[in-house]
Amino acid sequence: MIDVSSAQLTNVAVHRVGNKTREEGMRLAETESSVSESLGALLSKNYLLPLSKQKEIYDFFHESDLSLNAVANIAGKIFDEPSEFLENTQSLAKHLYATSTHQNIASGELVFLLFSGIQVDGVASSGLAVLKMENKDDFLEISESSDSFSIIERSGVSLNKIQKGALILPNALGVFVVDNLGQKTKYWKDAFLKVSPRATSQSYAKICGSILKGISSKIEDSQEIAELNEKITEKINSSELTSIAEIKDISSQYIDSESLSEVISGVASSTGVDIADDYQIKSQDFAKQAKPITSRVRVRAGVGLVISDSKYSVSGVSITDNHDGFQAVVNIKARKET
Repeated sequence: MIDVSSAQLTNVAVHRVGNKTREEGMRLAETESSVSESLGALLSKNYLLPLSKQKEIYDFFHESDLSLNAVANIAGKIFDEPSEFLENTQSLAKHLYATSTHQNIASGELVFLLFSGIQVDGVASSGLAVLKMENKDDFLEISESSDSFSIIERSGVSLNKIQKGALILPNALGVFVVDNLGQKTKYWKDAFLKVSPRATSQSYAKICGSILKGISSKIEDSQEIAELNEKITEKINSSELTSIAEIKDISSQYIDSESLSEVISGVASSTGVDIADDYQIKSQDFAKQAKPITSRVRVRAGVGLVISDSKYSVSGVSITDNHDGFQAVVNIKARKET
């Protein structure tokens, strides 16, 4: 449990980072930023507090060696040597620039907030909040003179919603991440921070969903996809726990071992999670991730069928080609109540 009510803002640094592909460059601050007590309270309330309330915990990872994870390495130096805060934030800004290679990544300010006095399970800890400000909002400033009021148009960063942020805690206590602008690019979590969800039922359920999606994409036969979907659903409904091994066992009836290994290796590489066969997932967590996949049957490339009512399932699909295209006969059955 994290309590930030007594946290104190000790150091602030702001840099500007552009898109490397567009050669926008960087502007690195040469001194730390100074903030008033009231501004520090606003930053704590609107940035630190929401980050600390994120339910999902992430851990740093690297494909070959965790010591090569740049953010984990440099953040550790910040915690160990606060006197070198500015220099280390400059290094993190350079790392972000090096990973900002997707054409849709916007330039913006990179803000570093170092806090002390964060309580983690009753023990005092420091914490580093990292925020990327890519979008600015328009607002009006009204100034008063002796005989009138003036309306001035301004633009700035909203305090109401974090665009991209991370709260990093020392000693592998965890990383809390927000990415509200990640629809087009996933660089914040995947390339810059390089974090993976900590092993929980919910995080493993997401991994299982990705595995199931990958498996389904490799099965060509519509009938086999329908059968796989039904068996996965039956497994979810028949027990409180599901394991990776059970998903692999069911899937192996419809996909060869090499393709199955390829799917799992790909998911493991993209998430940075060592996928253990015996890890137990709550079936209700897996059901949420599996439903968008098991409720959809690919009739043929580019043509799919979605069953929106979970009371029904596809029990069979037969396809006959004709001169205009093809005819598909889909058998729908009602699931037995459990």
